[in-house]
Amino acid sequence: MNRSRHLLSNARGATLIEFALLAPILMVLLLGILAYGQYILTAHTLQQLANDAARAAIVAPSRADRETLARDSVAEGLAGAALARPETVDTRFDEQNGRVLVAVTVDTRDLSLLRVAMVPMPAPILERRAVAELAELP
Repeated sequence: MNRSRHLLSNARGATLIEFALLAPILMVLLLGILAYGQYILTAHTLQQLANDAARAAIVAPSRADRETLARDSVAEGLAGAALARPETVDTRFDEQNGRVLVAVTVDTRDLSLLRVAMVPMPAPILERRAVAELAELP
């Protein structure tokens, strides 16, 4: 009994109790910051991959060449980005009305920080698109 009364009157004991109460909240907050940071980085990287692929595709002479250039551009970008395994990234290519559309999709459930169950996350499937007008060749 004496010991518990001593702990309650001791400032170090109060600090320890406060830390024990706040530490879980701070840890969840830190995990949330890290998880959302990885999510935003992934979204930005996907958008850059789609933009680069659309720009690479517009100069090719045929539709087949444009699609090959777009897919190769995404594959090269993925190799340098360390974003996700290339087999988990889906690249779609479409061409209509003199425009090229490149869509890059990834399932973020494979990414380590985004699997934190304590933090509510946005939709796990991220898709980013880019559209570019075809170049007029002389």
